[in-house]
Amino acid sequence: MKRVTFHRVPVVTILALILLIAFSVTGCQDAHAEDVHEESSGCSAGDGHDHGAEEEVVEVEESTGCSVGDGHDHDEEEEAGIVLSQQNFEAAGIELAVAGPGSIDQHIQLLGEISLNNDRMSHVVPPVAGIVEEIRVQIGDQVQAGDVLAVLSSRDLAEARTQYLRARGRRNLSYTMYSDQRELYDNNFLSEQDYLISRQEHTEANIEFQAARQTLGNLGLSDSEINSLSSGDLLTRQELKAPISGTVVHLDFAPGEIVGDDATVLTVADLSSVWVEFDVLQTDLGSVRAGQSITVFASETEIPEATTVLDFVSPVINRSTRTARARAELPNPHGHWMPGLFVTAHAFSPLSEAPVVVHKESVQSLDGEIIVFVPQDDAFETVPVVLGRSNRTHVEIESGLRQGDRYVSKGSFALKAEIVTSGLDSHAGHGH
Repeated sequence: MKRVTFHRVPVVTILALILLIAFSVTGCQDAHAEDVHEESSGCSAGDGHDHGAEEEVVEVEESTGCSVGDGHDHDEEEEAGIVLSQQNFEAAGIELAVAGPGSIDQHIQLLGEISLNNDRMSHVVPPVAGIVEEIRVQIGDQVQAGDVLAVLSSRDLAEARTQYLRARGRRNLSYTMYSDQRELYDNNFLSEQDYLISRQEHTEANIEFQAARQTLGNLGLSDSEINSLSSGDLLTRQELKAPISGTVVHLDFAPGEIVGDDATVLTVADLSSVWVEFDVLQTDLGSVRAGQSITVFASETEIPEATTVLDFVSPVINRSTRTARARAELPNPHGHWMPGLFVTAHAFSPLSEAPVVVHKESVQSLDGEIIVFVPQDDAFETVPVVLGRSNRTHVEIESGLRQGDRYVSKGSFALKAEIVTSGLDSHAGHGH
């Protein structure tokens, strides 16, 4: 067990100690002056040696191996540890706390990535093949539902519009003829057979018209566009419009390019809400469930952490990665959570009580042991401990400390650094 002491040393005591060491060294030199040469032993008995200088006393002791004072107990010297000034004690920011019972909200650390919210995303696929004439947006542009994003020139669309115009003309003509025939028939100026033929022709013309209109609707034309269509319009023009309000996040075509009706050329996403997706190790699946609260944060960024709830945990394990997919929806009103950003999350379990809990920063690793520092008289000693459950701020102590024991809650790293830099043996000070 290591022991680090912190106290003030009075000046008078220091001077008395220096004189005592000086006289002790002089006695050692006199006892060996006849048997040991000055250069081989390092004990100088010559005149003019200043035994009052502390630095020279230390040099003599190290070079000769002479004991400083008769009957000096080296175990006590080792136990005394490293003496630091009160100024260093205060600079280390040492604070004490009392070990006692507490609640541990255990958490599982999950690694994930921000992705687009599929429920708030729309892919734009050309309804017909055509040539790209104009692109009006770029990636990152904000658009409103109904905005024209691009313009195509489509021969297939021109044929569909032409068929609609023809069907509409025939339907209107058949309706006029049918109306006239019905009036003649009602006044007994037309045979029933001719009347029935006229009615059948109008019915067929109307069916053809409705089919042509439905085709244009399937090609993305609105009712108002279809109703206002005339033979004077540019029948090949196809406008690609934003289906929802949001941000253009994908654009995969260029002016002059031929695009088909089977590929996404634009994607618009509402980024006010995003998904955060995780790959959960199969060993952690027992601690992760839908409805569990999680805290999401992006390391080394200024993005404030956010709390949300897991809304999906896949019931299927990926055979390649041996993980299951978990997902949560994350509000993103300021756009901080950008799709593709790597994040970390803590999934919290219900609180559980522990008999002895300490601050997590008080625990240090020293020479292969997990230790905490405890105050003992005018020093701090290392106490080996066995850790249990933990969360982000506290850790359970299974053995090594008892309820009511005082320990160093802040500044333990400075104490550890002092021990390491002093070069003390790992078991210097009090025994375990």
